[in-house]
Amino acid sequence: MSLKILLISPIGLKKILGADFFFKLPFLGLPTVAAHTPPDCEVKMVDERISPVDFADDADLIGISVMTPLATRAYEIGDEFKRRGKTVVMGGMHVSALPEEALEHCDAVAIGEGEKVWPQMVEDFKRGELKEVYRADELLDLGESLPPRWDIIDKAHYSPVDFIETTRGCPINCNFCAVTQFYGAKYRTKPVHLVEEMVARVRPVDRVFALKNLIFFVDDNIVANRKHCMALLKMLKSYNIQWLGQASVSVAKDDELLKLMSETRCLGLLIGMESLSEDTLAECGKRINKPAEYLEAVTNLHRHGIGVKATFMIGFDNDDISVFPKMARFINRSNFDSVYFSILTPYPGTRLFQRLESEGRLLHKDWEKYDTAHVVFRPEKMTVEQLEEGFTWLYKRALSMKSIVLRLARARTNPQFFLPDNLAFRSCLFKMLRGNKKI
Repeated sequence: MSLKILLISPIGLKKILGADFFFKLPFLGLPTVAAHTPPDCEVKMVDERISPVDFADDADLIGISVMTPLATRAYEIGDEFKRRGKTVVMGGMHVSALPEEALEHCDAVAIGEGEKVWPQMVEDFKRGELKEVYRADELLDLGESLPPRWDIIDKAHYSPVDFIETTRGCPINCNFCAVTQFYGAKYRTKPVHLVEEMVARVRPVDRVFALKNLIFFVDDNIVANRKHCMALLKMLKSYNIQWLGQASVSVAKDDELLKLMSETRCLGLLIGMESLSEDTLAECGKRINKPAEYLEAVTNLHRHGIGVKATFMIGFDNDDISVFPKMARFINRSNFDSVYFSILTPYPGTRLFQRLESEGRLLHKDWEKYDTAHVVFRPEKMTVEQLEEGFTWLYKRALSMKSIVLRLARARTNPQFFLPDNLAFRSCLFKMLRGNKKI
């Protein structure tokens, strides 16, 4: 009789990107873990955004993926399964940062990249020799990473987007980002021929009003290795796909790369601009960004038909209350296709977390509120209330119907994607604000 494994992706409180968000996108982690499961095991997955956890499930081994804002719920699930006599293991960025905390709610933890330790955890469990801690001491060669097992989820419940990883890590190493701490300082690339195998599996979409053959490249910075990115884009030219990705703003100066992106039907890029202050960017370690060049960069991306989803953070030590009207004025004269704001959040394992904890500035460790929409530390130049109220004020203006219409009219780039994207964020934002009784 084969070993039965249940993999669980928890959901916390409904936030801007909560369970009711218009675009439901599958997480890549657990299907990837499933692909590295010994073949004699039966694997199924539950995503709480789609369906509830059945605590009466007859699985032998429970695996839970844990991100910081979902840790509280993950621990609840782990505690209940353990109460019922099940063996529970946990992994993910939060667990890697705080393994001792996680072990209070499970039998074993995976520290680092799951592909490196998961097969051994399963084999040890089968022999009755499961250890408490499994640590990935070496970084994974992406040439050895298997394609995710999408067969364990029902794609009909998700937006019609295929998720593909071509690189791992980011060379910029911002102090608020856990990517370098989790994936290591080395930026790794997946051989293009392996990426092509996954691209070739993308199936035509026949749903009404759906974006056809859409891929989201989950890389934290798809352009960090220019040679690899060029090879990837040249390969994509042979396929009838559209795609989205994440990149540093420096890509806007590379017209050769942008031309290839346009030719391969790149709908848009998510670009972490973070701040309008050079001092703030120096503070967080992102000197590569030059605020004076932001609008020119967006113009050049639009010239190639590529939309821009700009992300900003509020609450750096150099920020005072003037940051909110300054940012609002900037957004009003920008032509960003979409904007996303977050409150600076010190995730465990980051240099920012370590600094704020050492300075005694963390307000609490209520992980549900580590969601980029709540203030969880004492700001330097404003009060907690001023930061929260300014964040709400800024978001309401950036996602007003007037702002959305004016930005998209100026951009004129792929409205079939960015109009629903803006409206979905607007809807979720106002639901969240009503729940918090802020409007």
